[in-house]
Amino acid sequence: MNPSVDDRLNSVLRALETVVLPALPENASLAQEQVMLAMGQLQIIQAQRDAAAGYEQEELDDIATMARAVLEVSDVPEGCSDARRGLADSLEKEDGYPRERSERIREALDALLIAAHEDRSYHRALTDVILPLGQKRAVKDRGWFGMMGFDAEYAPG
Repeated sequence: MNPSVDDRLNSVLRALETVVLPALPENASLAQEQVMLAMGQLQIIQAQRDAAAGYEQEELDDIATMARAVLEVSDVPEGCSDARRGLADSLEKEDGYPRERSERIREALDALLIAAHEDRSYHRALTDVILPLGQKRAVKDRGWFGMMGFDAEYAPG
């Protein structure tokens, strides 16, 4: 029987903690810090693993909602039609994992924003749609990553 994902992650954590970290010279503070950071990330991955699929699906749902709202913005300048079509295509393409689909949509949104940069009015209309939805997503992300302690407002404790 193969070891579980948790067994494998725990094995890596044990190796870093009991072999790699003690073997580092005292004056290698940056290397020590990086090993401890890697250990912390592995522990967070373990803690979030069971909920990751739901988080990634929710992230896809939110970016797809944003993309659909962007596609509803009218008066598309001629120079943006290809990028807009690329965004529409990215929404229709349903193959891949949610994180892959989210990335495809994000890349298409970025391409549209870059294309729209030359038309201030259209670019502003896009940002008026994107920023409020992005802010809502950021609040969810802050909660998800709160256990890392980087954001005092969302840190546990």
